[in-house]
Order: sequence, then structure tokens, then C-alpha cells
Amino acid sequence: MLRIKQSWVGRALLLPVLVVLRSVAGQAALAAQSLKVEINAKTNGGGGTMWYSTWWFWVLVGLFVIIVIVAITSRGRPARE
Repeated sequence: MLRIKQSWVGRALLLPVLVVLRSVAGQAALAAQSLKVEINAKTNGGGGTMWYSTWWFWVLVGLFVIIVIVAITSRGRPARE
């Protein structure tokens, strides 16, 4: 690739390819800006009926976090008597 960049023939072949790629990218950008999309997203979760908004989910998450913290801090040692 270094020889192609340094030679006049390589530059003459590479320049039109780069110009075409630049113009295609420009046309794609213009088309993307003129494209209109309507998004209808409801942000109301229906009164908190999602699974992650229930109390039992957060109790289980809390228990899991406590178990992980205990496992990390104990480093596999048995409990002291």
C-alpha cells in the first residue's frame, strides 16, 4: 500500500475512488436529514405494573446484592465460631 500512495499512478487511481465515496456519504447524509419519522412513545407505564417496579423485585435485588457483598468479603473462608 505504501508503494501505491507514493506513486503517481496510485494517486491517480485512488483519488477518484475517494471522491466517489465522499459524494456517496454526502448524499446519504442529505437523505437522512430530509427523512421524517414519526415516533409515538408512551412514557406512562400504566400505573407501575411493570415487573421492575414491584416491591418484591427490589427485595430480591437487595438480597442478591447482600449475598454478593458477603461472598466477596469472605473470600471463601468459613464462618467464624
